[in-house]
Amino acid sequence: MYLLLLTVAAALAHPQTKVDENAILLEIFGTPPPQQGPTTLGLEDYTVRSTDATSTFTDGAGESCQCVPYYLCDDQLNGVDANNASVTGWGSLDIRFGKDDCQESVERCCKVPRTGPAPTPPPTQAPPAGCGHRNRKGIDFNVIGGSGAEAQFGEFPWVVALMGPNGYIGVGSLIHPQVVITAAHVVAGQAPGTLRIRAGEWDTQTAKERLPHQERDVAEVYIHSDFQSKNLKNDMALLRLTQPVELAEHIGLLCLPEQGESFDSSRECVANGWGKDVFGQKGRYAVILKKVELPMVPHGICNQLLQRTRLGHRFRLHQSFVCAGGQEGQDTCKGDGGAPLACPIGNDRYKLTGLVAWGIGCGARDVPAVYAAAAIFRRWVDDKMAAWGFDTTTYSA
Repeated sequence: MYLLLLTVAAALAHPQTKVDENAILLEIFGTPPPQQGPTTLGLEDYTVRSTDATSTFTDGAGESCQCVPYYLCDDQLNGVDANNASVTGWGSLDIRFGKDDCQESVERCCKVPRTGPAPTPPPTQAPPAGCGHRNRKGIDFNVIGGSGAEAQFGEFPWVVALMGPNGYIGVGSLIHPQVVITAAHVVAGQAPGTLRIRAGEWDTQTAKERLPHQERDVAEVYIHSDFQSKNLKNDMALLRLTQPVELAEHIGLLCLPEQGESFDSSRECVANGWGKDVFGQKGRYAVILKKVELPMVPHGICNQLLQRTRLGHRFRLHQSFVCAGGQEGQDTCKGDGGAPLACPIGNDRYKLTGLVAWGIGCGARDVPAVYAAAAIFRRWVDDKMAAWGFDTTTYSA
């Protein structure tokens, strides 16, 4: 799965005797990220912003078509009523790529591209009030032809990309138009003036979606006072933005859990990000936002499973963590620390349950991934929001 998990130091509170703890940390979790930015290509590094250039292909019948954004595609090709131009370009969007295909996910090859202003989209309901609303079918189009792990455009409106001075550094979640929650290890050591967030991002290699992303600078980084960088205990941070984002169909807020709320029995929690498909140097970062559904793993069971790994029987999982996953081939993976793990609360609404923290490889059977436990920090969030003068009801279900 193309997803997320920053490979950094884990909670080795009780290391084995006569073992070099630093060597184990490096071996299992990789080198901690440098303070000056990532050493591998991330979202900002490989983002290709769109130009006016177009590609033309010729099909087997000798007819040519031109690659244009999906909402400028001709009526006939899209299989809609030619007399109803208002629905031009909306429908299924095949994101497979080949030598005879358009090379951007949001383009279609059309015989008669539409000129002038973009057509009016089909009627849609106004974004629902409140937090945690998932657009399960996406916005404008339905993605087909991918790996099955791709999120629909606008499906998870709370997910934001984080950029540092040298590019992409991780993922966060909007909980207020002017506040993002993320993991402390992602932003520790970063100066506020060098950080930006990007809301409404989906495909990192295009800007041709009808609904554009929004970028905001970070004015303040607030890290939990008990955060421990060497073992990631209390791995929580809030980012105050210089200006609020404008909530839209594809940009929304995520609910927070109540203090101490348990999600041990939740089975269809969802994690998102642009992380790697496999662990290690050969893994590739995703271009389109990915999603994976994971069951929660109770704390005690997770601790027992992790003790069976190279962490050893002396390992103790700190109470500031929760776990999810453990199915072969379905996991979060390297590349997107701080990304949300959200669990359903009914009617396609979700609460933040954890933030991507650490793990041992990706997708191994009976090896859950470990997340910072959001429910432990609800009061901490409320207190800081009040100090900033912000409404705390924006993330209340």
